[in-house]
Amino acid sequence: MPTHADPLEPFALLEGLDAEARGRLAQCCARRRFAARQVICDLHSVERDVMFILEGTVTVSSYSRSGREIAFAELGPGHYFGEIAAIDGQRRSAAVTAKTDCLLLAMPDDHFRALLAQHPDIARRVMVRLTSLIRSSNERLQSFSTQSVTQRVSQELLTLCKPSQAVPGAFIVHPIPTQADLGSRVGASRETVARVLLDLAQDGLVIRKGRTLTIPDRDRLGALVEGLRGGLATKVA
Repeated sequence: MPTHADPLEPFALLEGLDAEARGRLAQCCARRRFAARQVICDLHSVERDVMFILEGTVTVSSYSRSGREIAFAELGPGHYFGEIAAIDGQRRSAAVTAKTDCLLLAMPDDHFRALLAQHPDIARRVMVRLTSLIRSSNERLQSFSTQSVTQRVSQELLTLCKPSQAVPGAFIVHPIPTQADLGSRVGASRETVARVLLDLAQDGLVIRKGRTLTIPDRDRLGALVEGLRGGLATKVA
């Protein structure tokens, strides 16, 4: 956990900076608190600070033409966001909302650009992160254009699952996101996600009990994602 004296110490982006340099950077920043579900920045808003997450979790999202929210990522302590607007001087490229109560450190965009100019290693880390975002966006676009909602929900469950400690060979998602949260991640309505989960359960691909969803056979669910079980894969468009 970051200390009040050196709040930027946990951030891998700033690896190589000594405590004194991090302290000077922190003095240029402002601490900002946000309550759970509070909007931190809107899509296309004009502020360009880079936000370093000290406490809490945020959701990064955009919107479809119909106005449906599409979540791209959840970020927690040690992560940062807002670098795109800080670099190019344009409006925000995504909306960010506090998923939990959050404490952020806001770095003015001119200080962030100066940091990149003075430290090539840090600039390279930012470039690597941006290329990762591009790759992730390309994969998401491909998923939306080539996969059914059933396949996209199944892929999200595979991404979230971890090996079960109770059932050898099985995987679990705990706590399972709400149907609305899953819908925002895969670009579907809550009602559609509910139908998909019911279909998966009826086919024996998932078992839900309370806030835990068990995947008895990860390979079977993976085969559905790959389109090897076409009937269920296309059941919900």
